[in-house]
Amino acid sequence: MKQMKIDLKYYKTDLVFQARGSAGVPLLLGQAADDSELNTTRPMELLLMSLASCSSVDIVRILKTQKQPIDDYRVEVQANRQEGRIPALFDNINLKYVFEGDISPLKIERAVNLSLEKYCSVYKILEPTAKINYELLLNGKLL
Repeated sequence: MKQMKIDLKYYKTDLVFQARGSAGVPLLLGQAADDSELNTTRPMELLLMSLASCSSVDIVRILKTQKQPIDDYRVEVQANRQEGRIPALFDNINLKYVFEGDISPLKIERAVNLSLEKYCSVYKILEPTAKINYELLLNGKLL
């Protein structure tokens, strides 16, 4: 069993908290007042970041193992939350995986499918409650 631990502490400003994971790097989470100078990440944004990074670790690892030259890579995420419900879960998440380089389109498709269908834990957590769509772009062209 792999154990994980974080430490979360009230920042004593608005609804802001400081979290530290195993690397010890602080991250401000929560909701700062509109006029606050604090830059915080909202918890549901963090969940979307987790989805993008979880799948990206798998995708890049797979493509590197296959010796695919990745010149640039990013993921754009857009999501909608259920209105008028508490908790307001995501009902629709759209992922856009953007690749640059001399990469095989078939290997990109295979890597993304493997990540989302087999390896990415965050995807599997969100999958029962959200429709998750994705698109793939390679060198500016939709695959």
